[in-house]
Amino acid sequence: MEISISSLAQARVSAPRFVPLETIERFIFSRSDWILQKVAEKKNEAERLAAKSYETGQEFLFMGKFYPLAVDREANASVKISLVDNRWEVRANAGTSQKMIKNKLIAWYRREAGEILGARTFHYSRIMGLTPQKITVKTQQRLWGSCNPHGQSINLNWTLVMAPLAAIDYVVVHELCHLLVPDHSPRFWKKVAGVLPDYKKQAQWLKTYAPQMRLP
Repeated sequence: MEISISSLAQARVSAPRFVPLETIERFIFSRSDWILQKVAEKKNEAERLAAKSYETGQEFLFMGKFYPLAVDREANASVKISLVDNRWEVRANAGTSQKMIKNKLIAWYRREAGEILGARTFHYSRIMGLTPQKITVKTQQRLWGSCNPHGQSINLNWTLVMAPLAAIDYVVVHELCHLLVPDHSPRFWKKVAGVLPDYKKQAQWLKTYAPQMRLP
């Protein structure tokens, strides 16, 4: 049996069909303290995300570092975002909405993701002697990446460019290894470790900073 807490602070229990309801209830009760702690953490994360805006001073991740926004509003200016001198320079006008700035920031991230994730996948494909047929950078709500071993294709979440290069490499190698081993068996993790011995450290970084890699 397994308990997971969603981003909406809702607990979900997964159990085989044959497990009696009484057994499930006892399991939930035994983990009640953990459930309450995790629900509280998720609620705090949601509150922090809701309080975040796209105005001067707000910080957003790129390649493992936080950079603040510097919004300059000018009359008749079109929305433009660039990363200069350790800050996001945002050019906008008085009528530019938060959503418009967010969309520009996402577009900026996606362009960078296409180049960075593609380059890292090509790099590790050569090291591992693999030739994936298709690499797609896309939005994935719950996954950093996914793989189709039969189609020899992998998908990578564009939000990965918020992570440091070592964490990006972990996800790339993880998905490439799935082209060889489709499950998460000891054989799979041995292959990951053979390429990236410190993969657990990178997986932990992603787990720790996942809330900061979500955009309001």
